[in-house]
Amino acid sequence: MKKLIIGILFLSFILTGCDYSREEDRTGIFYHVFVQPIDQLIHALGHLFNEQYGLAIIIMVLLVRFILLPFMLIQTKNMHITREKTKVVQPELDQMHQKLKETKTPEERQQANRALTETYSKYGISPWKGLVGCLPILIQIPIILGLVAALRYPSEGGIIEHPHFLWFNLMEPDLAITVIAAVMYFIQPLVNAMHYPKSQRSTYYFMMVASPIFISFAALHSTSALGLYWTFSGLFLIIQMHFAHSHYHKVAVKEAQQLRENHQIQLSDDEATSNS
Repeated sequence: MKKLIIGILFLSFILTGCDYSREEDRTGIFYHVFVQPIDQLIHALGHLFNEQYGLAIIIMVLLVRFILLPFMLIQTKNMHITREKTKVVQPELDQMHQKLKETKTPEERQQANRALTETYSKYGISPWKGLVGCLPILIQIPIILGLVAALRYPSEGGIIEHPHFLWFNLMEPDLAITVIAAVMYFIQPLVNAMHYPKSQRSTYYFMMVASPIFISFAALHSTSALGLYWTFSGLFLIIQMHFAHSHYHKVAVKEAQQLRENHQIQLSDDEATSNS
């Protein structure tokens, strides 16, 4: 996961250098699929809110976050349920993993893998469900890069003619909103990390450092509009993840308790059968 994030940040640094300042350069799949539609959306929302383009960017945050919300909630739910259920059947899983290590032939390994997969399935545990957590990151990449390009090279009118919002100019870098955005993305991984075991927090600790650095670099070398986007995006994530973790932890504990009771009944039945 950490390598994926590093790769994404590196790719983002490269792609944020795309130059669409000249009309003849505004071509290609990426420009027409992402940059141009985002530019048009900013214009449309700005007109809708009486040329308040700061509000338009905040609405864009909400649109993106609500699109990604189902994926984030699924990932959070799967993480808690998998973790709590695994605690219940950990001794059985440890035995099966040990058998897998002791296999000597490909046939034995295949059989042991099949038995392990069936055991996970029997208890409703899937180690692969966590991969859905990568989807929000992957979906956001072209959106963020398109937003950066649209804000650096906007079409005529709109945000260029009405750039002022709160205390800053949306089309120029602003240190204050950049610092606020960086702080938000320092807190957001911290909120996530609190709900993971210490052994699984390294990625989030890495993000607590990498995200603010990337955001600060991008916002100070682009426009304060990007800092505004990240400020409200980070705030939304902090609130969302706090409540999602709190809710799904309770759901997972309840499901794990039910599994524990069923598991104990099954073990008792197996013991009675073997004794008879």
